[in-house]
Amino acid sequence: MNTTESTEAFALGFMQIPQPNPAPGTRWTIMTDLAMPLVYQESFLETVADILTRVKYAEHVSLVGRLPASFFQRKNALYHRFGLRTFTGGVPFEIAHLQNKVQAYFEALSELGFAGVEISTDCIADLTRQGRDTLIASARNCGLEVYTELGNKIGELKLDVDAAADCILGDLSRGVAKVAIENESLCYCLRNNALDAVVRIVDRVGLSAVAFEVGPGSWPDLAIWLLKEFGPDINVENLQYDRVLQFEAMRRGLHRSIGYTFFEGAGKT
Repeated sequence: MNTTESTEAFALGFMQIPQPNPAPGTRWTIMTDLAMPLVYQESFLETVADILTRVKYAEHVSLVGRLPASFFQRKNALYHRFGLRTFTGGVPFEIAHLQNKVQAYFEALSELGFAGVEISTDCIADLTRQGRDTLIASARNCGLEVYTELGNKIGELKLDVDAAADCILGDLSRGVAKVAIENESLCYCLRNNALDAVVRIVDRVGLSAVAFEVGPGSWPDLAIWLLKEFGPDINVENLQYDRVLQFEAMRRGLHRSIGYTFFEGAGKT
């Protein structure tokens, strides 16, 4: 969790509500930035920076084909001022991979002020283990924090538990920070009563290893199921900016979508 420096007490701090897990790095909240305007970004961060752990850029068209480098350099500098690392979503990587420009892509991200990169195969052919290892090492050699992903946006959406667990454990052993489970694959599991596959993967790799893409599809049903199944300390990704505060309330049992579970005995002192 990242916070701006403040010595002020909470506005109504004489009352108690569930607080975030105090152990650093044990609960990740990763917001999606869709080319958020700079003026709005600064004001927004004043109210949510303490909730966020990382920011993922997912407006792929603006990043690759619309907006200049200076825009993203300024955005990244602003996030860094609030103590937040940024990384790019997987689609630009997949474009770079198809065009044999991955090394140039990694180097450009560092120049733009990104702290990390996501390596995925949402829309391209799966990588071999050796291929994943080479790409992870190349990104880390460029000073980038590496995130990977399993699951697909198109084609086969069903999760193979053994293959997924082996992939996650292999990536983590190579220094990957977190492995995301693709939203489309999670939505498939939700629609087809196949969520036991998600439970079995978590049993194999541990809850801290993965970040669940809770959006954009199946919001908020997917997030509700994850919170009820695994508890409030899940790592989440693809959280759109207008859902950050709602999800934080859901974590703490203080939102209607989660049934206001705070009041089930925990609200008294």
